[in-house]
Amino acid sequence: MKQKKLGIFLYNRLFDPLIQSNFWLYINDYLDHNQDGSYQICLVTYEDPRFPLSAEQQKLVDEWRTKGLVWKPLTWNPGTGIPSKVKDIVQGFFAVMQFRLKGCGHFVSLASVAGSYLYLYYVLLRFRFFLYQFEPHSEYAIDNKMWRPDSIQYRVAHFLERRAAESAHVIASGTRFMQQRLKEEWKVRANFFKIATVTNDKKFLFSQANRDAMRTKLGFDDHTRVLFYPGKFGDLYYREETAWMFKWLSEEDQYLHFLIVTPHRDEEVIALFDQAGVDHSRYTIAHSDYVDIHHYFAAADFAVIAVPPGPSKKFISNIKVGEYLTAGLPYLITEGISEDYLFAQEKNVGVVVKDFKKEYIKSAYPAIDQFLRMDPEERRVRCRAAGLEYRGFENLNLVFKSAIASLFSNV
Repeated sequence: MKQKKLGIFLYNRLFDPLIQSNFWLYINDYLDHNQDGSYQICLVTYEDPRFPLSAEQQKLVDEWRTKGLVWKPLTWNPGTGIPSKVKDIVQGFFAVMQFRLKGCGHFVSLASVAGSYLYLYYVLLRFRFFLYQFEPHSEYAIDNKMWRPDSIQYRVAHFLERRAAESAHVIASGTRFMQQRLKEEWKVRANFFKIATVTNDKKFLFSQANRDAMRTKLGFDDHTRVLFYPGKFGDLYYREETAWMFKWLSEEDQYLHFLIVTPHRDEEVIALFDQAGVDHSRYTIAHSDYVDIHHYFAAADFAVIAVPPGPSKKFISNIKVGEYLTAGLPYLITEGISEDYLFAQEKNVGVVVKDFKKEYIKSAYPAIDQFLRMDPEERRVRCRAAGLEYRGFENLNLVFKSAIASLFSNV
């Protein structure tokens, strides 16, 4: 049997948590089941010198290489200016070209920026490509006021996103809304596969031992009701609105405590909560890498998706939703976010608000309180079952493999 060479183009670090907790689950499964050498995985990534591989990570890479991985790590050029991006595009082209000259004629990209770069390479090198997790990054930037509609950044990015979709052989995205746009509005010919962002459901699994240890470490007693947010403030997410959201909920419930796990500096987060008038005793700021983050999930009772609404947000597929659910946590979310807000209502695993504004948050408290009053075991079982159905690896891996088969098919 002829070996299949599958190119993977990531505009990320290999050990970026967004890669390891999502896309790499699929690739790792290919490597784990590649005893016959039927696949060679030809990987291009952009590594940040600030995050060198640990000894454990290097050991994993060495193991993956024995299973069929060929890795070309490039050095990422920091900055948002055109020169930095041009350097990244050029070095990416030569890396992809080297694999192409060695017979790799099928590539997969993750997300729209990498997909746009891969499209540019396709124009010159000609290969079949699969846009995985295709979402309108350019439109997110408009909705979140990062770019203006008349800016050169938006116009170029949006043009490349559409051209990539029109040239791809396979596209996967997380919502029916993207499927409708691609097939009904843009009339693309690519084979479409609906694949919501997958969750490592073996990692995000409730453990009473984790809960007891973390709540003791964090100083939470049995009466403390923990609202949980592991994420960022600003850009694609709410900023000061998240602090105000908790302020309004805390006025309704004296036992509510906000657990924040974030890459932001403590001083920056404290300033936001001071501005909202939240007493320091009502929230806890923590920091964690991806390896240990699941322990904090176990300490919580209810979680938050802090994504503002906007026209483009119906296309998003937030990884945190799956992590919350499989860990047994219901969630607060704004209306119009992906299919996640619909799923919250249909499966009764979350609370939906129009926006993080006082009138909506205050009126949502009784529904949040109802979840918090539920038997904890019943709540966790319901959420995990929904999470496995919606974002579980076993189900989505079958669809991903079908998408890869389609990429290699003659149809």
